[in-house]
Amino acid sequence: MADQTSEREAARGAPSRRAYLLLLGLLLAFALLRVWKLELDPPMTVVRGYSGQAHFRDEAAKAHEARNMAKWEQWSLSPADEYGFWRAQSPAWVWGECLWFRGFGVGLVQARSFVVVQSIVALALLMWLALVRHGLPAAVATGLLLGLNWAYLVYSRLALMEGALLCWLLVATVGLSQLERRPRQAGRWSMFAVFAMLVACTIKQTGLLLVPAFAVALTLLGLRAAAVAGGIQDPGARWQDRLKARLRRREARVTLIAVGTLTLALALLVLRPEYQQRLAFNAVHFTAAYEQSVWQRAMATLVRGFFSMRLQLMFMLLAPVILWLATLELVRALILVWKRRRAHKRGEPAPAASTAQLENPLDRQLDPIDLWMLAWAIFALLANLASPHRAIRFQLVLLPPAAWLAGAVIGRAWLHSWPTARWGRAVRAGLVAIALLGTTLTGLRFVNWMRDGDLSAAWIGDELTALIGDRKAVVVGEFAAQAVFETDYKHFYVRPNQFNYRPEILYQLGITHLVVAGDEDFVEELMQDQAPEMLVARRKLGQVVFRRRQLDVWEIAAPERRAEYREWEAANNERTERERLIQRQRKAKERRALEAKRSRLQRAQLMCVPDSMLDQEEEPMTPLPVVVAPRAQMMPARGRPPHGAGATSRPED
Repeated sequence: MADQTSEREAARGAPSRRAYLLLLGLLLAFALLRVWKLELDPPMTVVRGYSGQAHFRDEAAKAHEARNMAKWEQWSLSPADEYGFWRAQSPAWVWGECLWFRGFGVGLVQARSFVVVQSIVALALLMWLALVRHGLPAAVATGLLLGLNWAYLVYSRLALMEGALLCWLLVATVGLSQLERRPRQAGRWSMFAVFAMLVACTIKQTGLLLVPAFAVALTLLGLRAAAVAGGIQDPGARWQDRLKARLRRREARVTLIAVGTLTLALALLVLRPEYQQRLAFNAVHFTAAYEQSVWQRAMATLVRGFFSMRLQLMFMLLAPVILWLATLELVRALILVWKRRRAHKRGEPAPAASTAQLENPLDRQLDPIDLWMLAWAIFALLANLASPHRAIRFQLVLLPPAAWLAGAVIGRAWLHSWPTARWGRAVRAGLVAIALLGTTLTGLRFVNWMRDGDLSAAWIGDELTALIGDRKAVVVGEFAAQAVFETDYKHFYVRPNQFNYRPEILYQLGITHLVVAGDEDFVEELMQDQAPEMLVARRKLGQVVFRRRQLDVWEIAAPERRAEYREWEAANNERTERERLIQRQRKAKERRALEAKRSRLQRAQLMCVPDSMLDQEEEPMTPLPVVVAPRAQMMPARGRPPHGAGATSRPED
C-alpha cells in the first residue's frame, strides 16, 4: 500500500523557516488578545441571540473544589456539604486546576490563565497540523478563523472547561496525525492519542460524544499503519484476507490494545455510581428531559433542530464564515465520493489513484485527519441540535473542526491553479479582503470591550473584605462564589432541589453571611422557606457591586444573638400587646360614652310630641307671656319732694 502521506508531503514540500516564523507571529498576537486585561469582566452579551449567563456565573463554580483543596487541603469544607459535583465527573480538570493554584496562587487571573495557556496550545497545535498536512495558506486561514472568532476569543479568556477540553481533543488529534505520518511508531502515538482522549473525557463529559468516532479512526489508522510498515499491497484481495494480514503486524495489535485501554478506562469510570448519577443529571440538563426519557426528548429536539433558531444563530452570528466554508467542504467531499463510486461502477481508475489531485488541490481527496475532523464536526452539530439550549459553551466544541475544514477550503482555493492569472489574483484578493474585514470587526469589538469593560469580578473580593473584616466567615448566596473567590472566606453552594437545600444541612454549614442579589435571589428565598430561623436578627453590613448589580451583604446572627433577640422580641411583643389592650379599653370606654350620649338624645326626642300631632290653630297648653311695653320712669330730683309730699294718700275703702 503506497504511503499517500509521503506523496502529499513530497508534493507540498517541508514547511520553511519563514512559515514557522509567520505562524509564531500569529500565535503571539492571539496570545496577546487573551492575556491583555485578563481580569476584565466578559461582555454582558457575547453574541446577540444568546442569553446564557455561564460566562459570568460558572467560573467560580468550576473552580470551587480546586480552591478548597489549594487553600484548606480538603475538597469539601464540611461533612454535610453536598456539592462534590466536579471532582466525580471531571477529575482531570479539578486536579489540574488545583495543582495550578498551588503553583501560582488562588485568584481570578490565575484561574483564567489556566485555561488561556491551554487555549494558546490548542491554537498552536491546530495551526501546526494544518501546516504539515495542508500547507501554509491553510494554516494561516485556520488560525485566523478560530483565533479571531469572537465567541471563542471571549470564552478562551475565561476559567471554563471548554477551553481545556478543546485543547486536549486537539492533542488527541495530533496523536492520530502522527500515527498516520509515522506508521512505524504506531504504539507510541496510539497510546499518546488515547491518553489525550481520556484527559479530554475527564475534563468534561462532552468528550464522551466523540469517543465512538475516535475509536473507529484510531483503529483504521492502526490497520493502515500496519499495511504501510509491512509493505502490504493487496487491493484485489478479499477484505477478510486484508484484515488478517494487517492484524499479524505489531502496529495493528498495539493500536487495538490502545483502543481496548480507552474502552476499559472509560468503562471503569462510567460504572462508578457517583459518575452515573452526574452523567444522568447532565443528560437531563443538556436535553431538558424533565418529563420524558432523555432519548425521546433528544430525538424530538434533534428533528426540530434542523429548522430551529439555534441552527440559524450558529450559521449567521456565532461563526458564519467558519460554518459556511465547512459546509462547502462537506459538499465537496460528498461530490468526490460520488465521483469515486461512479468511476468504480464504470471500471475506470479511481480519482484518488491519479496524480492530478496533487496538482489540483480542489480535486484532492480528504485525508484521514480531514475525515476525523469532519466526523468531530458532525457529532458536535448533532449533539447541539439535540439540545434545546442556546448556549455558546455547548457550541464551542464545534468550532475547531469546522475551522479546520474551512481553512482547508481556503488553502485549496489559494493554491489552486485557476484558468488565468487574473482569476487567481482575484480569488486571493477576495480571501485577503475577507480576512481583513473579519480581523477589523474583531479588533473593533475587542477595543470597545477593553475600553468600556468593568472589573467587578476582580474588585468584589476587596469590597466584601472591607465589609466583613479580617475574620473567619462562611458566605452563601446566588453570587457569593464570585464574591469570596479571591478572599479567605469559605463558601458553600446552595441550590433549590439539588444540593444543600434541606434545613438540617443549612444549619450544619455554619453560615455567617449572606450575599443577596435583589428580591429574586433564590438562596435567600430558599432560606426563608426552609430555615427562616437563620435569618432572625440578621444585620445589613452594606453593598458590593457585581456586573453592575448591587448585592446586599447581611451578617447572620449567632444562635446566642438570635436567642437574645427572641427574648427582646417577646418582651417587646408583650409590651406592645399591653399598649394595644390599653388602647382598646380606652376606645371601648369612649365608645360606651358616645353610645350613652346617643341613647339620651334618642330618649329626649322620643318624649317630645311629634310635629305631625300638633294643630297650629289650637291655643297652646301653656299661655305665652304678654309682652309689656316698657314704661319710662323718671326719678325725682334730690331735695325737692314730690308734688303733694306732705299729704298722706290712703287707699279708698
